[in-house]
Amino acid sequence: MTSAAAFFDVDETLIKMKSMFHFYHYWSNVRGTQKAYEEFIKRFQQAVAEGVPREVLNRMYYRQFSGIDIDDVYQVAEDWFHEYLQEQDAYIASAVDRFQRHKISGHLTVFISGSMLPLLKPLGLRLGADAILCTQLLLDAKGKLTGEIGEPQTIGQGKQRALLSFSQSHNIDLRKSFAYGDDLSDIPMLSATGNPVCVGEHSNLAEYARRNNWNMLAENAPN
Repeated sequence: MTSAAAFFDVDETLIKMKSMFHFYHYWSNVRGTQKAYEEFIKRFQQAVAEGVPREVLNRMYYRQFSGIDIDDVYQVAEDWFHEYLQEQDAYIASAVDRFQRHKISGHLTVFISGSMLPLLKPLGLRLGADAILCTQLLLDAKGKLTGEIGEPQTIGQGKQRALLSFSQSHNIDLRKSFAYGDDLSDIPMLSATGNPVCVGEHSNLAEYARRNNWNMLAENAPN
């Protein structure tokens, strides 16, 4: 039996922050590595200015955690979540409302994000997500992060590949399914479903969405 799903980008679609960078700042304060954080941000901003592809930027980020025990990341991420993502104003109300409506309608609810599971798992538990498609962190034999990540990366075209693979394995009817995002990089993922939705009337995706007659979801009030 086929079913419908609702795929949600997370950062600036369901929550107002960019989780990876917000967490890395928090992590650096907890671990006392603020200097490494500041140096990374400078390198990252320079790479963005030079037009480095997002897939390469993503790898740059995760290499900052090379040699770290995965359990430590999960623990600090849990603390970060409880400090910053417990309050209602951390969320984009209209998107969370739509997420819950999909659950009521019996649709599978799926996070699809370039962020990592330690950050997304507590959020998934809070909102009741059925599945989380995200960056695969590679570990060594001792459970420490190698700094490398698996494929496909769940950004850009890789986000679409992850969506298509999940849909095939779960017998999802994509024509009846929905996808929500806020960024131009979400276009491949959004366009794979019959019902793409742009979150935020002023996001960098909004103009493209209007030209293509996609549905728009205002950020402020439940819709």
